[in-house]
Amino acid sequence: MPKPSARTALSLIAALVLSACSLVKYQPVETISTINTSQGYRFGNQHADWSKDDTLVVLMFSGGGTRAAALGYGVLEQLNRHKVHIGGKQKSLLEHIDIVVGVSGGSVLAAYYSLHGTDTIPSFYKRFLRQNFQRMVIKQAFSAANIPRLASPEYGRGDLLQEQFENQLFGNATFEVLEKHRKGPFAIITATDMGISEQLKFTQEDFDVMCINLNDVSIARAVASSSAVPLVFAPLTFNNNGGNCGYTLPPEIAESLSGSADNKQQSKTHREIIKRYEQYNDSRKRPYIHLLDGGLTDNLGMRVLLDIADIDSGIMLDKLRQNGVRHIVAINVNAQNEISKDIDQSAAVPGFSSVMSAVVDIPIDRFSQHTLRGFRSFADKWNEEQNRLPPNERINLSFVSLNLRDLPKSELRDKVLNIPTSFYLPPQDVDNLRTAAAELLKHSKEYQTILKKLSARPNTEARFAEFADGNDDEMLSAKPETTEQ
Repeated sequence: MPKPSARTALSLIAALVLSACSLVKYQPVETISTINTSQGYRFGNQHADWSKDDTLVVLMFSGGGTRAAALGYGVLEQLNRHKVHIGGKQKSLLEHIDIVVGVSGGSVLAAYYSLHGTDTIPSFYKRFLRQNFQRMVIKQAFSAANIPRLASPEYGRGDLLQEQFENQLFGNATFEVLEKHRKGPFAIITATDMGISEQLKFTQEDFDVMCINLNDVSIARAVASSSAVPLVFAPLTFNNNGGNCGYTLPPEIAESLSGSADNKQQSKTHREIIKRYEQYNDSRKRPYIHLLDGGLTDNLGMRVLLDIADIDSGIMLDKLRQNGVRHIVAINVNAQNEISKDIDQSAAVPGFSSVMSAVVDIPIDRFSQHTLRGFRSFADKWNEEQNRLPPNERINLSFVSLNLRDLPKSELRDKVLNIPTSFYLPPQDVDNLRTAAAELLKHSKEYQTILKKLSARPNTEARFAEFADGNDDEMLSAKPETTEQ
């Protein structure tokens, strides 16, 4: 039997690739023909849950790959070790988180925590932090079996990232599971709309304008979208059905946006918000959207709260008061690094890698600092306004910033600030970040003040250090700390 020639073999391979290209097509998300504000994964429907106690706790995880996930996990460990009294109940502070915001690498932990609640400890450590997730993704990207799929114009490395998140963490769980069966707080995952350079939140409110059913979207696809670092991963595609479900701005928001004629600057901001909605409302012009790393528009996760304040702070305040909330605690976990550079030690022109890092990092770092300052100013102004009200109407805002750069000068600080952004970290780096989380909470005056107000024993030591050098079983079996009475 004659052997096939090389030309024949190449022709066969080409035919298979072309065949695969025709088979790998984007699978549209389910559309909606009408909007039902009582259904779906909606932030606006969480107010009833806030009435369970008088304190609303919001946790925000920044971007930064596995570095962000490890630091955030370390914070969760510490929150789990403190028993607090809220609403007449004694639970760990971890169990009292109401909202978690996740960006890029922080979205991986935020989504998992929302889905699994307190079971995140130690499950996330074993299933993600202890794994070489980056190697898994690279292996799939260079797998011969995936070459035909990657040759399709409607399939990219971002889709492979989604598949790995499905395999390792989320399975086929969708936002319907988060809506109906989550064990943890309400999660807000953000990504960046590449076409209009705006933030998109994975909540039904944002998907209403596209006439898309968010409950049909997999959690893994949302997290992959939020984590799709430009050039490393391809954008992820979503269909847009805007203009086909009778969408209009919710009455309370429309009233809020139109009621600022006396404040020209605020009125301008509101017009910008309306324009953002209109970008999606004509699916004939934009039948698809493409999402990238959420850190490009907000690497700290703070813009979510600031945007809510811009749009409907008055409405939100009324709902908070109606549900008996008297104290808001906002905790931001910022894994921003500070890699030591030696480019200024030489006259040599910086290379391609250094330049590309600067192109991505400099705008994100500067925007993050601007956002952080803006949030501090917002918190001060909020409390000033509340202090003018009668005591029984006040809603105080406490802000805790946990930033790697705020660690005391030490060998630990030098180590964690030089951890790069990737989807794999050696075990020692992960443990250093967990220790850093404990140190940040220990030295945070704001956090210690909150613990005292909530009748908890302050964290006087870096608790993680007690078992940092122990075996895995010891680390994974650490129990929440009880309060001495």
